[in-house]
Parts: sequence; C-alpha cells; structure tokens
Amino acid sequence: MALDKLTPLAAPPGTGLTDEPGRWPWERPPVYSNPDDAIDYLEEKISEEATEESMMKMLLAGITVEELVDQVAFKGFMAGFYSPDVAELIKPAMALILYDTALDNGIEPIMFVDREDAAGELDDAGFFRILKQRNPELFMQMNEEVNRQQRMQIDEITKQEPSDPAPQSESFLDVEENV
Repeated sequence: MALDKLTPLAAPPGTGLTDEPGRWPWERPPVYSNPDDAIDYLEEKISEEATEESMMKMLLAGITVEELVDQVAFKGFMAGFYSPDVAELIKPAMALILYDTALDNGIEPIMFVDREDAAGELDDAGFFRILKQRNPELFMQMNEEVNRQQRMQIDEITKQEPSDPAPQSESFLDVEENV
C-alpha cells in the first residue's frame, strides 16, 4: 500500500501496527544504550569541523543552546542512536559541551529560551519583539508595509476637500414649523 507522505493524515490510524516491525530506525534497538557512550559519540561528532562550524553559526545567529540540544537529542533518537530516555539524560552534558565549544570559538551563547515569550499566549508586542530578533528581514518588510498603508491613508485624507455645511443657527426661532 503506497501512501502519500506529504498529505497530512495520509495513513489511517493503526497502520503502524500492521507494518513490518523494525522498519524505522527508532523501532530497532538503539546503537547506544549507555548515556556515557552516547555523549562520547556526540562529542566526537560535534568536534568534526563542518558540524562545529554549523553549530557555531547557529549560536552566533541567536539560536539558544537549549534549542540546539533539543534538536540533537530528537534527531539522534529518530536516527536510532539512542532511546528517548537516554536522549533526555544526555541533554545537560550536551549543553555543557556546546557551551564550552562556543566559548572556545569566542562566542557567548544564549543558554535558554526566554520562557516569558514561549509560555502561554503571545501578545502582538511579544510576537514582534521575537520576530525582530529572530527574523529581522521579515520584520522590516512588515514594518514597511504598515508604513505604506498609513501613507496611503494620509494621502486619501488630504485629497478629500472638506465640504462647508450651511451655517446652522443655534436659535430655536430659526427652526421651521410643520404646523
């Protein structure tokens, strides 16, 4: 049965129970069941030049150590390197490794996501503050569009000539009677 992987909810519920076991990497036994071995593996991978350069660029761009660690842990689980519990156990050590590597490269990384912005409802001011920090190009485009719309409204108002209404008398004697 060929399923369209791009369509949301393409597979009916329970399909995973009828597929052959071990089809996905996370369904097989993990490569590293000991957290120490998983940390050693990840430390070796991060020290590779291309990986280290990529991660340092992300830290320099404002991605937090917490976000990188979460992604490394999740992707390692998805690739079958370790189980979810090992992924959670290695997060503190991974954070220290990334922090130390960043300091060695002259980068002062941001450690944690600002929970004030991440928790609960996000108001417009918080949204634009995060947008300005994380995606300044889109922020500038949106800001320019708002300014353009305001200029158009001002142009429309100035093009309209005010009409002078007939002077109204304030005296009750000037009111017409319909008797």
